[in-house]
Amino acid sequence: MFIELSGEVDRRFRDGDIHGAIADLETRLAQQPKDCFKSLLGSEFSNTPKSIAKSINQFAKWCRKQFELKAIYLEMNGFDINYDLWYFDSFGYNKYSKDPEDLDWLCEWRSEEWKQVTLTGLEAVQRDFSWYRENKIYDQKEYTPAYDIALLLVMAKFVHLIEAATKTPGFNVGIPIFATAHDFDTLGRFEP
Repeated sequence: MFIELSGEVDRRFRDGDIHGAIADLETRLAQQPKDCFKSLLGSEFSNTPKSIAKSINQFAKWCRKQFELKAIYLEMNGFDINYDLWYFDSFGYNKYSKDPEDLDWLCEWRSEEWKQVTLTGLEAVQRDFSWYRENKIYDQKEYTPAYDIALLLVMAKFVHLIEAATKTPGFNVGIPIFATAHDFDTLGRFEP
């Protein structure tokens, strides 16, 4: 289920329909017979798009002092197993590929380590992932569909936050921004 659903989310992302991907995932989660992860329904990160835009702007400015910045990649941590703290890292590139199938270039960032941005507002969901892992609920296969949907939905909500940041007045990096979570191949792509 995860691979098929991930492909659907990726298609929507490529079409610029992040909101539609989230709505579809929320509908699917609401239909699940198990109540786990339902705190995701209608919820969002509480970080403001303005604060995220400011962080990205600062990162871009810092990178430009060191090299010619051509793309930024923002990656949320492996949130399903690191449920105690959710954050994202920033990576700057002096080259990138426009080919949506080519993700190998993401392994060759140029920037040095930059401060992580803590993500807030979905603490109830973090507790759901904690419960799922610590109680080995993953051994109970009837919970797998809700878990798979929740994985994609958290990632999509992160991408939506980045999308909102890129539309904030004062956001001015002027280069492509890519966003997803750790170990996901589905990327939000935001061209200037």
